[in-house]
Amino acid sequence: MEFESTFVLIEASIAELGVDPMLCRGDKRGQWNLTYKGATIWIDLFDSPATSSKYYFQIMSPLLRVPDRNLQAFALNVLEINHTMFGSWICKKNDWFYVMSLREAANLDKGEIDATMDRVAFYSSDYNGKLTFK
Repeated sequence: MEFESTFVLIEASIAELGVDPMLCRGDKRGQWNLTYKGATIWIDLFDSPATSSKYYFQIMSPLLRVPDRNLQAFALNVLEINHTMFGSWICKKNDWFYVMSLREAANLDKGEIDATMDRVAFYSSDYNGKLTFK
């Protein structure tokens, strides 16, 4: 089963960081919350009601609250930054900007889980300081 095998890989990646995966599990099965490289990251393994037989792997990290001034210039800057990012991007949802990565869980291996956690956490920590300054 794709969900169970991916669940095991995610927990192995978290454990390899020296964190007990059971302590960072979320409210629903397939959710984890932890701090890594100075960033809060949320890991989700889920299916969509429209495609219940297909699972998705997502990592998000809250970057910063939407600024109350110079939003247009800020958003253009984020678009320029997105062009330089690999395997993740900055997006806006409601009142926050996030660094995120989303893909199908099919054929996902532990190396890609590790790399995605590294990327999202690094970009979130790095751009938080750079964008907060602006």
